[in-house]
Amino acid sequence: PRDLNIVFMGDSLTRYQYLDLAFFLSRNGTWDREDHDEHFEIKDENMPWNSFFTFTDEVLSPFENLCDCSRFGKNKDTARENRYFYEPHDNNRLTFLLKFGHRPFRSSWDVSYINEHSDSLVNDPQNVDIAQTLNWTEVIDKFVCKIIPRPTFFVFNSGLWADDELVEVDVQTKIVQSLSNCNIISVYKTTTIPMIDEPKNHNRDEMCQLADICYNVSWTGLVTPDKHADNVHFTPPIYSMLNIHLLSMLASGEVLAVNS
Repeated sequence: PRDLNIVFMGDSLTRYQYLDLAFFLSRNGTWDREDHDEHFEIKDENMPWNSFFTFTDEVLSPFENLCDCSRFGKNKDTARENRYFYEPHDNNRLTFLLKFGHRPFRSSWDVSYINEHSDSLVNDPQNVDIAQTLNWTEVIDKFVCKIIPRPTFFVFNSGLWADDELVEVDVQTKIVQSLSNCNIISVYKTTTIPMIDEPKNHNRDEMCQLADICYNVSWTGLVTPDKHADNVHFTPPIYSMLNIHLLSMLASGEVLAVNS
């Protein structure tokens, strides 16, 4: 692929898909696993978070040289993980922005310079400038729409959080409208199906009726237990399948229809 410019926003269900696609693009469009460490997609539970951030940043170097990332233990309240990937040969750009449930998006980035490569960042949490919002819409208005060059697609999913504001119809409508206002195509990714599923896990999928594109991944309910890393995460081949699905969909006539 060439000239991709995709923002992914969500939690770990989205992070690992971003990492898989970034790895693919950094390896000239291949999913060759010969030099692929087992911790790359799924963080080993014994690996400290900041070690994981540094490790994945190094694996994707020199293309992911900006990881605004810091997290200690299981504390999600102060966690941040925002990544920017740029591969110049084929002009492919990916961004990942972390959002945990109702918790605010956190970043120390100046959005005006994230397209400029610099030394990798794994910052002390005392230096974090928190975006003053608990709402997805403000993150889009104040951050995503100001990324230069402007993203083409915004792929988002809120995961399995019971306390996420994305269940609110008003918020859903504002997200799609905010993206439309800055000419970014909204791509709602339905929630991947856990190994042990509950109906409540799909209460945000009405977003498919509002977003420009519905990225329906309900087929993940057919994934066998041996391809699950845990109840909610998969082993690498499934994330590659998710990305093949995504890239095929974004290259289809469906996207042309949105742009017309």
